[in-house]
Amino acid sequence: MSQERTDDLAVYLGLQGFAIESVEKLFEDGVLVKIVHLLRRSDRYVCSGCGKSFSESLFDEHERIRFRDCSIGDAPTYLEIRTVRVACCGGTRTEQLPFAMPGFRMTRRFFERLAALCTRLPVHAVAEMAQLSWDTVARVDKQAIAMALGDQDLDLSSLRWIGVDEVTRTGGHVYFTIVTDMLSGKVVWIGDGKGEKGLRPFLEALGRKGRRRIRGVVSDLGYYAVITAWLTKAVHILDRFHIVQWMNEALNQLRRRIFSAAPVDEMGRTLKMKKWILLSAREKLTRKDLRILDQLAEINEPLYHAYLLKEHLRAILKYPWKYLGALRRRLDEWCDIARLAELPEVVRVADRLEPHLEAVVAGHRHDIKLGLVEAINSKIGALRVQARGYRDPEYFKLKIFQRCGLPDNPWAKIVL
Repeated sequence: MSQERTDDLAVYLGLQGFAIESVEKLFEDGVLVKIVHLLRRSDRYVCSGCGKSFSESLFDEHERIRFRDCSIGDAPTYLEIRTVRVACCGGTRTEQLPFAMPGFRMTRRFFERLAALCTRLPVHAVAEMAQLSWDTVARVDKQAIAMALGDQDLDLSSLRWIGVDEVTRTGGHVYFTIVTDMLSGKVVWIGDGKGEKGLRPFLEALGRKGRRRIRGVVSDLGYYAVITAWLTKAVHILDRFHIVQWMNEALNQLRRRIFSAAPVDEMGRTLKMKKWILLSAREKLTRKDLRILDQLAEINEPLYHAYLLKEHLRAILKYPWKYLGALRRRLDEWCDIARLAELPEVVRVADRLEPHLEAVVAGHRHDIKLGLVEAINSKIGALRVQARGYRDPEYFKLKIFQRCGLPDNPWAKIVL
């Protein structure tokens, strides 16, 4: 290759201060790779420990080192050079090359390419594309997220309204407690476990002054005791989503009790396979599904009655009430009607809801987006499904912060 062409290639690859000695093609483990052999033009050497610059080196390393780079054509490409040692940091240190990403045997632009891909694709897909191991790509992704987040000692003093909920970490019974700033929409804390175990470290980190600044908390009843004990001046709002979820669970339990054995009729078999008809919002059902519900009204009155109570409760909670006294009366009436149905599963919902009616009414009194907490949970669930689960809980936390606490992600802006 001519000198002019190698100089042009060096400029194209952003290797100012280095010359390209040759480009070699060879097969390694049955894969065609390209090796770009570099020679240095500069006589400045930077310590990899402290960043101090030197004009003289101690000696050259015996073996040449390879750094993975963005592919030239369709073959994996490596930059290969013999590094030098400098006398620094109380001994000898290998030099830090300007094009190399510290801590990785790859160039900065290749690191940036992987980081950008990880914002769009799961790690296993990026690893397959780059012909790297899952662990290497995950380590790149963790480093990129940490760089984007910067100082992770979050400022909690600005919090006024927070949302608290748990999400499953593994798709099973291992949980994280997620604390969201309801005004900015960002996740600000991730605790291990749920209930008091998951939230208590956050409340301690707030400090006495920080706890006094909290005006309100949106959560379910699982956090009610710890919230009322620690945030004595805060308004507690019971999330409407969880109230409807209680009724859905009651409906499902009732359906199981009625059809516990193998169903003997067509309606029983239909509802055993299509329980979502009972759990879905009525306005989202098709005409065919509504006809099934009409048949249910004739065949199984208790289950249909419970379904109507669920829809009645949804309508009460969804309506934009102007007079909160009327909302309180409607909820009281619903609890009385639910008890008259004499269905144990539904009665338990009424008994659970009645002591906390003020927490429900507070959600209509204050202009807070109650759906934000569940929107955050949906994003986290999508992250877990996309990655097919996370073995490393700290990595999962970083991914949650990236997706739900970093709206201006610099890696997502890189044009591929």
